[in-house]
Amino acid sequence: MTFTPTTATISLHSHHHVRQGLEAQLRQCWAMYSAVPSEANRYQLVRLERLLQEI
Repeated sequence: MTFTPTTATISLHSHHHVRQGLEAQLRQCWAMYSAVPSEANRYQLVRLERLLQEI
């Protein structure tokens, strides 16, 4: 069985810079969603919001 690391396996609690990067990506996604409200942009918003909640 091959192990594939994901963001969920990395301890993000101690990485403040990771949180800041996710927040910046979330701001960019909100801007993109406001300009072009597509299903793909909405998916990215939900994904980033869930990642931030897990931190």
